[in-house]
Amino acid sequence: MKTISIFLLLIYWSIMIFLPVMSKDIKFSRAKTNNINSVEQKLGG
Repeated sequence: MKTISIFLLLIYWSIMIFLPVMSKDIKFSRAKTNNINSVEQKLGG
């Protein structure tokens, strides 16, 4: 029972640590694609 609770705690903390990091990466990649799209529009227009 103790090992299961430790395992669950490890999963919980890894999620807590990695969720903000992952969301930042997703926002950053979205911003990159938006910048590329805007540059293409400027060049095309």
